[in-house]
Amino acid sequence: MPIRAVLFDLDNTLVHRQQSIDAYAKVFVREYAPHLGSHDPALIAHLIAAQDNGGYLSADSPHPTIRMAVASALVERLPWRLPVDVAGLAAHWVEHFPAQTVEMPGARTLIDTLLEQGITVAIISNGTQRSRERTVARLPFARHVTHLMSSEAAGWRKPDPRIFLQAAQLLGLDAGECMYVGDHPINDVKGAESAGMKAVWLSGFHPWPQSEAAPVSTVDALEDVLPLLDQANSGGRFTRAGPP
Repeated sequence: MPIRAVLFDLDNTLVHRQQSIDAYAKVFVREYAPHLGSHDPALIAHLIAAQDNGGYLSADSPHPTIRMAVASALVERLPWRLPVDVAGLAAHWVEHFPAQTVEMPGARTLIDTLLEQGITVAIISNGTQRSRERTVARLPFARHVTHLMSSEAAGWRKPDPRIFLQAAQLLGLDAGECMYVGDHPINDVKGAESAGMKAVWLSGFHPWPQSEAAPVSTVDALEDVLPLLDQANSGGRFTRAGPP
């Protein structure tokens, strides 16, 4: 069955999460400098990244959401001269972080090539629909995304196979006609595989669990997705692209 659509995760797949955090830290410093005794954007980015955890709230976090974890860390760890509150900083993150979205290297070229080949492009991402839409809107290829499926809109979160199946259905495709690319071993790769999609793991962001069988296909950069797509559509073995 040929691949007719490539679906992507968003954070640390089409979006470089750390570079986006770095950009947000600069905005944060510009707006809150009068409140701070010192304001090093690199330190602020480091504090945020530790709580953000690649877009996944740490299992041992005492906070209910990433925004609350980030805001709490900034309140507690920065040398404030004027008072701020967690709710205000959390609201600032929600309002301004999506606008600082930085695309993953190679994303634009990959999307352009997929479109040239007649391949549909879509996104499945855990999160609220509004935050996902605002993030995608900052990408230079946003208009080429046929469908954006958030966990909020679907009613299921990755790795539940139903969110993948619903996305395929909305595209009018069988799951076997879809390839899914993501950075998270369980939420992305195992979730897509459980729905019957061909899954590609973008390595370098989350380690592969030793308890799980090795991924069928791995890429080290987005540009390596194309050889895998060619293999799948030519009847070749769907394995690994990029350096061994």
